[in-house]
Amino acid sequence: MTDPLLSSVLGEKISQKLHDQQHKPGLYVVATPIGNILDISLRALYIFKKSKYIFAEDTRQTKKLLNFYEIKTPLITCHEYNEDHPSVISKIEPNDIYALVSDAGTPLISDPGYRIVDWCVKHQIEVFPVPGACAPIAGLSAAGLPTDNFTFHGFLPSKARARRSRLDIVKDMTSTAVFLESPERILDSLQDMLEIFGDRRACICREITKIFEEFRRGNLSELIEYFSKNKPIGEFLVIISGKREICIDKGAAFVELSAELKTETLKNAVMKVFSKYEISKKAIYDKALEIKRESS
Repeated sequence: MTDPLLSSVLGEKISQKLHDQQHKPGLYVVATPIGNILDISLRALYIFKKSKYIFAEDTRQTKKLLNFYEIKTPLITCHEYNEDHPSVISKIEPNDIYALVSDAGTPLISDPGYRIVDWCVKHQIEVFPVPGACAPIAGLSAAGLPTDNFTFHGFLPSKARARRSRLDIVKDMTSTAVFLESPERILDSLQDMLEIFGDRRACICREITKIFEEFRRGNLSELIEYFSKNKPIGEFLVIISGKREICIDKGAAFVELSAELKTETLKNAVMKVFSKYEISKKAIYDKALEIKRESS
């Protein structure tokens, strides 16, 4: 028999399918929308409905989500200062279903939740993920930068010296780097990145899935110029290309350059090769001119 509340929100057929699934007792780590309230899975709504309690970083924020979907499961505040406190973990019993949520996105990803999950694991309470929205992954999917190898660094330190030290560790990594940043510090961080990384390709993702969503792509110097003229507002994700592969033998790069010049303008061909190989732009440009002269 289907749940009438779920049927009204999800539809009779979907509600029945969810009802037929067997969900084991335990703690369900549930991803919630990072902006658009429709970005939530049907399974997440079902787990919310079936949970004895929902452990929430900010009950006021989660209450808005539950009210939208007409779910009345009790909420318990669970944040970084109390998540393993007896007042919280004493609520968890072996034979019931519980949900854990952060303010937005996937819990534990630059959000609280690790200690309550760790407590459950140590006390043989099963833990299950309910996947969904995650700002770093959402940003990567639309950034236009390599995604086959990336590293997530969370928020950079607020102090300049500590921030620069962290960036100095990252500068030689070849993987795409993903950072979270606040509007108050975005320009300072971009300036430090330009100085330490060089003028790499990057994408600034702002207010992902929200009304004023923006993806600003370009070299770091171009992004600094833009945000110097346009006040940074909202939540930021900074995605930067990794260190270009070192090409000791320039032959491979110049073979690729020759191939690019057959279909691209000189400028575009130079930029494509420059973005991939650790060779000066002038050297690539000079070689491009040489190739052009030889072919004419």
